[in-house]
Amino acid sequence: MPRKATIAYREVMSPITAWVTKFGGQPVWVEEPCWPLSREHGTPMQFVCQVALAADLFGGLEARMAYLFVTDDFEHGYVADIGDQESGENAVILQPGGNWNGPTASLREGPSLYRRTWTGVNVDYDTGAGWERTPCEFAVDLRPGDDPEVGAWDHVDPDDTPAWDAYMDALFEDKIGGTPVPTGNWTKLPDPQDWRLLLQLNTKDNEAGDPFFLNLASDGVGYAFISQDGNRGTFLWSR
Repeated sequence: MPRKATIAYREVMSPITAWVTKFGGQPVWVEEPCWPLSREHGTPMQFVCQVALAADLFGGLEARMAYLFVTDDFEHGYVADIGDQESGENAVILQPGGNWNGPTASLREGPSLYRRTWTGVNVDYDTGAGWERTPCEFAVDLRPGDDPEVGAWDHVDPDDTPAWDAYMDALFEDKIGGTPVPTGNWTKLPDPQDWRLLLQLNTKDNEAGDPFFLNLASDGVGYAFISQDGNRGTFLWSR
């Protein structure tokens, strides 16, 4: 059965500078900095997280760390299509030995995760007015476990209550590795013969205590994958 590690977030007040899994802050590069740039704007993408590629989850890959970036289009009305694998508005950088064919900059610091709070005034999506952004950084506690084989969640009957409840529990799990759980749209995910799940992330509403803001709509699930040979990464999200 595919191995996974379920994520619990733990906010930190001091920057994490080790080669460990973390969300927010600044990337800790294994090699020289390789910060991806937005295809549309030419500006640095937002650093989301870095994931240590542990051997018990990913085998003996050359790459030791995966870095996820997306374009944060806060000042542009959220027009960047960060969910399209070919849009040039997201990137999974692998080091060492990874291949990335988009534009990059040799930056050690750039845009990163933040917590979003409504200030009580009308929101202007062209300027970002109405939202307060507070930078944040998180260590993770990882709980190991097993997932079913790929395809186990492809055709769950909503009238089968135990099966549906198990599917929903799996869908709302933030995890590293394991089996990707498709959304209610039964999103077509990358071919498992060529790609393995790196990361599954959910968007929860504010009442559920989102630790950080990531624009995957109010009901989105993000999926990062790495190729079976460990040389490439890709990202998409679905509602």
